[in-house]
Amino acid sequence: MSDKARRRRGWKLWLSLVVAVLLFWFYENFTLSVDQVSIPNGKIQSPVTIVQLSDLHGTQFGPGQAALLSKVERQRPDVIVVTGDMYTYGDEKGAARAIALLTQLTAVAPVYFVPGEHDADTGYLQSLREGGVHTLLYTYEDITIRENALRLYGITNAYFSPTFDLHKAFDPPPDSRFSILLAHIPNYAAYKNWGADLIVCGDTHGGMVRLPFLGPLQYNGIWFPRLTSSQPVYDKGFYEMDGHALYVSSGLGNYPFPVRLFNRPEVSVLTLVPSSNS
Repeated sequence: MSDKARRRRGWKLWLSLVVAVLLFWFYENFTLSVDQVSIPNGKIQSPVTIVQLSDLHGTQFGPGQAALLSKVERQRPDVIVVTGDMYTYGDEKGAARAIALLTQLTAVAPVYFVPGEHDADTGYLQSLREGGVHTLLYTYEDITIRENALRLYGITNAYFSPTFDLHKAFDPPPDSRFSILLAHIPNYAAYKNWGADLIVCGDTHGGMVRLPFLGPLQYNGIWFPRLTSSQPVYDKGFYEMDGHALYVSSGLGNYPFPVRLFNRPEVSVLTLVPSSNS
């Protein structure tokens, strides 16, 4: 083989490698996955499908969010919950995308929203309400889905004082309804004694970069937290503790940069089902 042919072959190999890396990067950051979790409870009489969206940060999934809308519709949700940071603070186009998306989703199922630290602007929240989105700003709503009685609570905290106590804002959840707390920040230690049946959160982005067997590269400023932290790490997925359940979505967006790895943008599907021993 001549030197010229070898150089041409080398360039083709490098080009193939670059294309493969770019395709993998695009797949990891801009294609949607579905995380499905089944949650049994004695208060549930028949299955209830909850779709959770979180941390979009203005990311676009197809023209007019067509891919994301289609993905949600295919789950046939009874209710949609949104746990904040659907755009990045100061991004007016991202805010408009978030408003358009959540307004369109009200045609699929009732939409309940709590803000994160980025998307708590008064005008934005008003636009959501005008679009038919239920905003839970330290409020709750009772809903009935078929024979299932649910109560949805929502809080707005992005930060927590040492004296934070949900008992100061709400009475304990009633035993007669399956209670769901929507909160952007997965601060389980601050919520657990209050008594919700299910806590649904976002914020973590799943650590953005995840490594096989090691979990998130970084969480709350801690590198390799599964190896180095003495505190529980609630970074992504379903946790059942003390008779209560916590679910943390790794979200949809790529803030601050599109560097997701082994952690694709996700639509979370939480299915409440009757407990086998109820």
